[in-house]
Amino acid sequence: MSESSYPVIGFLQQLVRAESLSGNEAAAARLVQQQLEQLGFSDVHSDRLGNVIGRRSGSQPGLRILLDAHLDVVPVTSPAEWRFPPFSGELADGRIWGRGAADTKASLAAMIYALAELPENQLRGEVFVSASVGEEVLEGAAFSAVLDAVQPDVVIIGEPSDCRLGIAQRGRARLLFTAHGKAAHSSAPEAGQNAIENAAGLIQRIAGLPLPTHPLLGRGLMTAIQAQSRPFPSLSTTPYRCEVVYDRRLMPGESLPSLLDEYAHSLADLSNWQVVIPEEGFTTYTGVTLRQPDFHPAWALDPHSEWVRQAVDALRSAGLPAETFAVPYCTNGSASGGERGIPTLVYGPGSIHQAHRVDESIEVEEVLRAQRGYQVLIGAFENQP
Repeated sequence: MSESSYPVIGFLQQLVRAESLSGNEAAAARLVQQQLEQLGFSDVHSDRLGNVIGRRSGSQPGLRILLDAHLDVVPVTSPAEWRFPPFSGELADGRIWGRGAADTKASLAAMIYALAELPENQLRGEVFVSASVGEEVLEGAAFSAVLDAVQPDVVIIGEPSDCRLGIAQRGRARLLFTAHGKAAHSSAPEAGQNAIENAAGLIQRIAGLPLPTHPLLGRGLMTAIQAQSRPFPSLSTTPYRCEVVYDRRLMPGESLPSLLDEYAHSLADLSNWQVVIPEEGFTTYTGVTLRQPDFHPAWALDPHSEWVRQAVDALRSAGLPAETFAVPYCTNGSASGGERGIPTLVYGPGSIHQAHRVDESIEVEEVLRAQRGYQVLIGAFENQP
């Protein structure tokens, strides 16, 4: 069978061609909704945020399982350097090429066809697929509406994991530290207080603070990613304010209040500074604006839990890789596993190293492997542990 003759591959090509930057996923959403309807899914609809949801019901009682992959993609960088046009969905050298091919349209295509091709007598309970929006700008914000609607017992997040089973995930927070000072003429700096110098001391102290560890996820990270002083630009004026933005990678158990309290306590002896977790937001293609603090909690399943055991045993029995790992990047799983405590797994085709890069692509065989893997995982959970 030729690579192009697999329905899942043809659909993936169509998805890649449907350009879907965050907030502009309408064309891709229509394509997904049409495909779900054609494949016989029930209750196919898009919600008020633009997430597309479809359902299949089994002939036997069972759990409510939700498979999710985000529709949106990041902007294309250096388009002239791409081997093929970034939204071409070209099939060449055994790979599909284009923005979103790996992150995460391959997961979405494989999920849809995995569920569509399962006979009803092999399904238990209710299994839902969602194509969520806005993940690249605010993880979990739009997906929370799907969770509200479906109320799943277990969630499988489609992200490039090399078809390994993610059983834990680091979280992410954006912290804005502000060092205050007093403006003065730069020829007489002693008349003021230089906010950049105050920020330098703050940065040095932050670098020396311990970070939490986790047996699966390792050590947290705290990385300065942006700095800005005011006035800017400065003309012979010492700054009265300096803002430093950090990206903090979170461990399970860290909450928004606990994170802010940690720095308030550890840096209490310093003066003229403050820290907040700013709100971020975006407007969906349906016109709804979402805003929330840029805080996305970590989560972890016990490696010896029944959820993990059932999933690993099912993959192994099917002759598929059954390796588990801890996900170092942030996903929509922060909403399901981190905020709500719903058992969550990450599984999908392709490598995270293909995401957001020039010449993003994914191997056809990897997509087919994931399609089989999703079918196995759907059937893995016989009952709620």
